[in-house]
Amino acid sequence: MRLILSSMGLIAATYGLARFGYGLFLPQFQAAFDLDGATAGMIQAGSFLSYCLAATIAVPGARWPRALVVSAGASASLGSALIAMAPNATALGIGVVVAGAGAGFATPGTVGLISRLVGEAGRERAQTTVNSGTGVGLVAAGLLLAGTTENWRTGWIIIAVTATLATIATLTSARSGDPRPAPRSGEPAAIARPRPRDFLALRRVVAIALCSGAGSAAVWTFGRTALDGASPGSFPAQSYSVTAWILLGAMSVAGALAARLVQRWSLTVAWSVTNLTMLLGTVGIGLLPGQPVIAFAAISLFGVGYTAMTGVLIIWAMRLTPHTPAASTVVLFVALALGQAMGAWLLGALQDFSSTSVMFLAATAIGAVAIAAQPRSVRSHRSEPVHAAMGKSH
Repeated sequence: MRLILSSMGLIAATYGLARFGYGLFLPQFQAAFDLDGATAGMIQAGSFLSYCLAATIAVPGARWPRALVVSAGASASLGSALIAMAPNATALGIGVVVAGAGAGFATPGTVGLISRLVGEAGRERAQTTVNSGTGVGLVAAGLLLAGTTENWRTGWIIIAVTATLATIATLTSARSGDPRPAPRSGEPAAIARPRPRDFLALRRVVAIALCSGAGSAAVWTFGRTALDGASPGSFPAQSYSVTAWILLGAMSVAGALAARLVQRWSLTVAWSVTNLTMLLGTVGIGLLPGQPVIAFAAISLFGVGYTAMTGVLIIWAMRLTPHTPAASTVVLFVALALGQAMGAWLLGALQDFSSTSVMFLAATAIGAVAIAAQPRSVRSHRSEPVHAAMGKSH
């Protein structure tokens, strides 16, 4: 339980704070550095690309999950500190890119630790619970912004310290674990080397993850800006969008239910439900951002859908490629982040030449492709010997 909670904290720090905190603080950054939509989107795209690079580097490093956890904390902490000290837009961009890399190391690191230290019976639920740490981080980011509205640099110093503490806690919890030795028949799933056929099995899921990521970029990058610009007069300055962001994070924690959804239904049904929930949220924010009831309901739907969707991706990787769950999760999350990078850049440019509502509708259309193009049947590559080996490797 200590490992699950500390890993959840690391995901909260690297994803909810260091990575997605950029979108939350974007109005402050735009005011301080005079950023237009295209530039803001390019910086966010850089963050998503650095995530992809870090996650790709982590694939061969999946055999050393503790080293990946250290890399995650170091990147998130350093990047957040650079943001806090940024004197101009270029320095801000560098900090955002470095901070984004932390999440790229965090997921394979925590997946690897849990695959080693948690028994197979509770592994899927443990992974999706840890993954819901993104929501916890989003709530913390909203509260942090509310408390540091006049001095956003202080907020990013706090994020840097939080990432460091979460890293130390995760390493300490992992050290107290009791992994069993690998059976002679093969290596445990956490450290097995990836094989080409493993990644080939993920090809269709990679394609839909790209589309889902591109569709989600509208909310992650421009969601708070859209809400801030449509804030009703009954709400004090910025409190409307900050309240919505905190609600987004709180509802994202419900993404821990992803494992139960998959076990009750199927991967394809769970994928459709979670992505449709995201699309409804995106449409609501894009078309009626100034209507509190609709906007708050929409941001809640998006939070639940997004976190549950990423949990479904993790389970997809675990079931299709049980030999290499960490590496396969990295592949799918890289695809998701590449989609977000392309989406942030293209949608930002579209916003400059059209309108916010058009941009959000375009994001919704892209996200719909992720549902329509998904595999209709999913065959697990798990065999009985492998299944047994996984059960003995925790």
